[in-house]
Amino acid sequence: MINISGHLRERRNVFGFCDESVELMVNCCGKQLFVKQDYSLNREKGRLDYQIIYIYKGAGHFFLNQNWTVLPAGSVVLYRPMEPQQYSYYAKDKPEIYWIHFTGSQCETVLNSYSIDNCYIGESRSVRLLFQYIITELQLKKLHYETIVLSDFSILLSTIHRALEQTMRPYENDFTIDRLICELNSKYMQNWSVSSMADFCKLSSSYFSHTFKERTGVSPMRFLNSLRIEKAKDFLMTNAMPVATAAQLAGFDDPLYFSRVFKKLTGVAPNEFYHSASDTNTPSWFQENED
Repeated sequence: MINISGHLRERRNVFGFCDESVELMVNCCGKQLFVKQDYSLNREKGRLDYQIIYIYKGAGHFFLNQNWTVLPAGSVVLYRPMEPQQYSYYAKDKPEIYWIHFTGSQCETVLNSYSIDNCYIGESRSVRLLFQYIITELQLKKLHYETIVLSDFSILLSTIHRALEQTMRPYENDFTIDRLICELNSKYMQNWSVSSMADFCKLSSSYFSHTFKERTGVSPMRFLNSLRIEKAKDFLMTNAMPVATAAQLAGFDDPLYFSRVFKKLTGVAPNEFYHSASDTNTPSWFQENED
């Protein structure tokens, strides 16, 4: 058994630490590899703190709901304070396990906000790396490590929640849609169409449109136009340029079409937006100096 861990305190307590004086605090975090030796744990009265276990590889055998259950790689287990803990890992399964203990008055609120409970999220490299970052910070204890640990823990919970959502609402081509969104954000001024977007994702136009809307909540062209209008707003607010120039830089060849889309999405015409933004963003002392 290989056990790599980092701890907030120098003093260790097999039953953990409870601290209600803080909103959230990570007590310790670790990684376990079982290569040759089996391992079993039975805490009839649990621990004083919360624990999340993530099975990255292999499998774990857990006594949950009065039954022994084999949990595969990608499973997450949550133990609350004083909740009995009984589980085993067998070397033949080659398990790679990550765990974290935490405490605080806002633990339940935080867990609920990220929908953290016993679940399956798949084998996530991002989740594994976040555990490793937290372990390293707790081992080295460099300047501001406690702040960094809490930040990484929040990201860890967010990443678990995201992975859970993706398993519950899988999109077969989610990765290709993500690539397209990144591409549109950097090349929004190019002459995109639904057909060219579908070609980029190597999908039929009809299936692409359906998948894109499932992923983003809006149609492909609505997404692109909204992105372009946001770019145009930036140009109008930060640069003294004609509306036609801002429209062209944002990817609209036809200024009239640009004006229609702009007003539809913002509620005002581009010229009105420009003058309103100028009046709002110009400091009074600068206006007085101009006079």
